[in-house]
Amino acid sequence: MNTTAKYSFNLPPETEVILRNRTITTYYAQLYKNEPNLYKWAGMAAFASFHIGTKLKLWDWENTPLKTFSNACKKKNRTIEDDFQIIRIINNKIFTEIGSIHLAFSQLEFDIFKNQLIQTKKNEIIIEAFNKLNEARTRLNAGETTEVVEKLIWEANIEILWHEQLFVVQPMFDKLSNTFSNLMSLIASFDYHINHKKTSWKLASRFIIFMFTKGLITLSKNYFIPNITHFEQRWSWISKDILAKWQALESNQIAIQEEISFLTQLEDRQLKLYKLKT
Repeated sequence: MNTTAKYSFNLPPETEVILRNRTITTYYAQLYKNEPNLYKWAGMAAFASFHIGTKLKLWDWENTPLKTFSNACKKKNRTIEDDFQIIRIINNKIFTEIGSIHLAFSQLEFDIFKNQLIQTKKNEIIIEAFNKLNEARTRLNAGETTEVVEKLIWEANIEILWHEQLFVVQPMFDKLSNTFSNLMSLIASFDYHINHKKTSWKLASRFIIFMFTKGLITLSKNYFIPNITHFEQRWSWISKDILAKWQALESNQIAIQEEISFLTQLEDRQLKLYKLKT
């Protein structure tokens, strides 16, 4: 019986901000590439982390001491540096909280894995999501490839995504300054075509454009003011547009393999997972 994980992530220190982000992106992409039928969240997370990295590069981290989350939030005279620190911390925390759970799930017997989630008091949503993912994995390993299994996989991954946005991201987004939040709302975009090629509207999305078109009902609840740090608005964008475009990209095997292969090679890491017996 497998009671301990044999493989652990090898991350650069937090002081190596850009290198650490690139490594996180690489690991997400490799998780997905190892089990593309299961780890939909990890695939999306690879693209999200890549885009966070492009924003983190806007700051001079070599000459900026790192701050803890509490120190970045409690300053009386907040600066844009504090907001960048929070974005950096969010990127790390998502990986620590959810990326590590995926790695454990891929290596441990499920009963042991689930017991670890319970002992560490993980949210019931996460436990239920991985229950579904384990059921789907068992069915796939038995050769079942039905719409029921596919639905189960997506339900599980969307629940993981919802948990990430509400319980990991949102408490930190709430601490961003109003100025930074407004700027993010204006420029926020997501693109699945990152392999140094011209983008396509079919794979790209702008938050503010979505909110003033498909997100108008949600936007009307907030006086028609787009705010990406507002959970309901952000989830509307993610669930109705970004997620749909991810599913569209996945249906094109050539395109998805090209993009994911690029992300798996950002840094020199070799994540090899072996299928558990179920």
